[in-house]
Amino acid sequence: MTLASRHPDIRHRDEIASEITKIISHPATVLILAITLAVNLALAAIDASGLLFYTGNAVVPSRLSSFGMVMLAPLYAFLVIPVWAAATEHHGGQLRISLVATPRRGALAFAKLTATVAICFVAALIAIVPARLVIGVSVGLSPWELALNCAQWVGVYLLMSLIAFGLAGILKGTIAPLAIMIALPIVVATGILQWPDGIRFLPDQASLSLVGTPGYDVTELPPGIAALVLLAWAFLSVVVYTVTLIRRDA
Repeated sequence: MTLASRHPDIRHRDEIASEITKIISHPATVLILAITLAVNLALAAIDASGLLFYTGNAVVPSRLSSFGMVMLAPLYAFLVIPVWAAATEHHGGQLRISLVATPRRGALAFAKLTATVAICFVAALIAIVPARLVIGVSVGLSPWELALNCAQWVGVYLLMSLIAFGLAGILKGTIAPLAIMIALPIVVATGILQWPDGIRFLPDQASLSLVGTPGYDVTELPPGIAALVLLAWAFLSVVVYTVTLIRRDA
C-alpha cells in the first residue's frame, strides 16, 4: 500500500486550510504585515502633508509619491511573507512531514499556491490600501480613480509576491530570493545596465510602470503591458517551482 492510497479522503480544502494555518501562524507573517502597513502609512502621511522634495537638477519640487522606488520600498519587506511560505517548507525536514500528510505533490503545490494567493491578497489589501486612500483623498482623486489606483498597487503586491514565492521554492531558501528581488532595482538604479529595452521588462521596472511612476522615461511601459509582464513573470516563477516540487526529491 502506498502513502497515497492510505490518504484517499484528504480534501483539497483541508490541504489549503493547512497551508493557510502554517503561513498565518508564523510570527513573521504578522510582524512583516504590521511593518509594511506602518511604513506605507508613514510615507502616505508625509505625502499628504504637502512636503516637497528637490532631486538632482530638477527645478520643480515633487511630492513624495512621485518617487516610485521610495513608495514601492515597503513591498520588499512584504515579500518576506510569500518567501517564508515557500522556503520554510525546506527547513528542518518540513517538506517530508508535509508529504506524509499530503503525499500527492501536485495537490500540495496547488494548496500552497492557493493559500499564498489568498493570504497575500488579503495582506496586500491591509498593507497598501489605507495608505493609497490617504494619498488619493489628499490629491482629490475621484472614487473611480481611487479604486483603480488601489487595484494597481494591490496587483503589484500580489504579482511580485507570486514571483518571490516561486523563486523561494526553486532556490529552497529565504536569503537568495530576497537578495535577488532587492538587488534588481538597486542594480538598475546604478545605471550599470544601459539596456532600457530589456530593463523595462524586469519585474521591478514593470511594477513601477504599473503604478504610474516609471523608474525612467525610457523604461516606461503602458500600465496594461506592465501588468501582463508581471503576470508572465509570476506565471513562469510558479510553474517552474511547481515542476521542481513535483519532481524533486524531498
